[in-house]
Amino acid sequence: MHQSGSVSLCRSAKSVLVATALYSPIALASTVEYGETVDGVILEKDIQLVYGTANNTKINPGGEQHIKEFGVSSNTEINGGYQYIEMNGTAEYSVLNDGYQIVQMGGAANQTTLNNGVLQVYGAANDPTIKGGRLIVEKDGGAVFVAIEKGGLLEVKEGGFALAVDQKAGGAIKTTTRAMEVFGTNRLGQFEIKNGIANNMLLENGGSLRVEENDFAYNTTVDSGGLLEVMDGGTATGVDKKAGGKLIVSTNALEVSGTNSKGQFSIKDGVSKNYELDDGSGLIVMEDTQAIDTILDEHATMQSLGKDTGTRVQANAVYDLGRSDQNGSITYSSKAISENMVINNGRANVWAGTMVNVSVRGNDGILEVMKPQINYAPAMLVGKVVVSEGASFRTHGAVDTSKADVSLENSAWTIIADITTTNQNTRLNLANLAMSGANVIMMDEPVTRSSVTASAENFITLTTNTLSGNGNFYMRTDMANHQSDQLNVTGQATGDFKVFVTDTGASPAAGDSLTLVTTGGGDAAFTLGNAGGVVDIGTYEYTLLDNGNHSWSLAENRAQITPSTTDVLNMAAAQPLVFDAELDTVRERLGSVKGVNYDTAMWSSAINTRNNVTTDAGAGFEQTLTGLTLGIDSRFSREESSTIRGLFFGYSHSDIGFDRGGKGNIDSYTLGAYAGWEHQNGAYVDGVVKVDRFANTIHGKMSNGATAFGD
Repeated sequence: MHQSGSVSLCRSAKSVLVATALYSPIALASTVEYGETVDGVILEKDIQLVYGTANNTKINPGGEQHIKEFGVSSNTEINGGYQYIEMNGTAEYSVLNDGYQIVQMGGAANQTTLNNGVLQVYGAANDPTIKGGRLIVEKDGGAVFVAIEKGGLLEVKEGGFALAVDQKAGGAIKTTTRAMEVFGTNRLGQFEIKNGIANNMLLENGGSLRVEENDFAYNTTVDSGGLLEVMDGGTATGVDKKAGGKLIVSTNALEVSGTNSKGQFSIKDGVSKNYELDDGSGLIVMEDTQAIDTILDEHATMQSLGKDTGTRVQANAVYDLGRSDQNGSITYSSKAISENMVINNGRANVWAGTMVNVSVRGNDGILEVMKPQINYAPAMLVGKVVVSEGASFRTHGAVDTSKADVSLENSAWTIIADITTTNQNTRLNLANLAMSGANVIMMDEPVTRSSVTASAENFITLTTNTLSGNGNFYMRTDMANHQSDQLNVTGQATGDFKVFVTDTGASPAAGDSLTLVTTGGGDAAFTLGNAGGVVDIGTYEYTLLDNGNHSWSLAENRAQITPSTTDVLNMAAAQPLVFDAELDTVRERLGSVKGVNYDTAMWSSAINTRNNVTTDAGAGFEQTLTGLTLGIDSRFSREESSTIRGLFFGYSHSDIGFDRGGKGNIDSYTLGAYAGWEHQNGAYVDGVVKVDRFANTIHGKMSNGATAFGD
């Protein structure tokens, strides 16, 4: 409710002015002197100093009004400018549509209607109505008879107070248990904050309550858009968390308990039970504390340095094990433990500690184990790791998976090597690996450190006791340097698997081979999954050979050169055909003028030919050649003979299609001279001097279908 009249609330503490109050005017200010009254002034990029009375003023963007000691402002409309109410100044019936009304210590704002913008109070605000925007009560400031309507926000900071507050449905209060005093009514009844104790607070629509260390909150309702934050050592009981409400707590809180959509939850004596987090909510499990049966719904977060059991990470939620980030302060813990986690389209990051038995499913489900942190033991996976339904499993560097039984079902495991300055290979050990339509992808870590060159490559050795099922392994090789990723099964291997190989492309020595897979026995079959069952490495194609001793090696197939190599040979074979076709136009000219009397003539000859070529190396191609030669020559007759001398130039273009895929073209620019001698008895001698410039472009096809480009 509202009370007519004015209540001046002056505090003796030092006022803290906001930066906007320290404005230095760049233009001369107009002044309303003591005893003077002005009416209807519009301030726009103007400054007004009021010692007397100013009525019906409009303050537009760029305008400022300063209510000085004993000055009075009435019915001011603020549309984007600033109104400062200084010591012993008064503003009445102001309407704040945008901009700022700043009440400094000892000043008073009476019956302000706040539609938008900010009313900032270091002094007193009496009988304000907040329809929109925000009323901020700073330390030692106060507001009384406050009406908060839907869309409005009352913020009371530590040391500030707000009395007789009428919080209507949809109105919001943002405050802390360190506020001096806040009391009033909401749709649930009366509420109060005093002496570090909050009772019956309603948090919704942007409202929040921060419960500080050693403070208490009882019977708090956290509705949609509301936030309850309980700091270490704080207590909140009787919490009624509605859908869309947010809780951010730590297991170091003394006690947090209440109800949510799943029923009762509690955090007490370092143990959290049945805690459900949804949109924007967060839980930090501290060292030597515990969380049991926690549910992370959409956009919730959980950071665990202690122990959690039965955690469920739902869609778009994020869980971190062994790491917490509190206001930029990052802490790691190798003591962190998570047991029996289920990730359903959510994300879990394992930084340190141990994860025991985890299931990941859904296309957006991710389990990512980070590389070992400095001064901390590698993160460890123990027990069953089940990744299914399109989920992703990623490991960085030498994490500890030696006690893990990994099962991949229609999913992918990406093993990312850790590039270090010592360039040591990454080694991973497993208890068992079972695959069903899954992929294991071995890849390099993106290079981001200046100490590692972009050419550095770190290979991976994956060792498992057993292997079963079916799936694909994506591996990298450097045949020229005898390095590669490797799969080593120490025990039995059963099932059918494909190995996809990517090589650096450098040409290895003839006859080189490289073992990629070894097993201790079983009927497992490994074949090269690259297109055509071959991979291009240097000049020749390579295939995966069964060595007959439970090992498989990548070895060259010298019977077949690579498609990209044949393409290069094709281009080399096509150039002489271009040269000869251009030369034939000159030969035809020399032949056509024998026995013909003329002095000087210009001539031209078009080229339009098609060639189909096959070589023993399998480098077949089809060439379509078009071009034009232009020339000029003169004939000189003698008693029994004649001579011809001429110059020519020309251009031709060849389109070449390679039998094994790909295409190329040749642009030829030719220039030359020719001469001929002819005797009356029919004897003749012709000669041609010719130079060509060839511009080649090649789009070859590799065995895997990729394009190799060159010019």
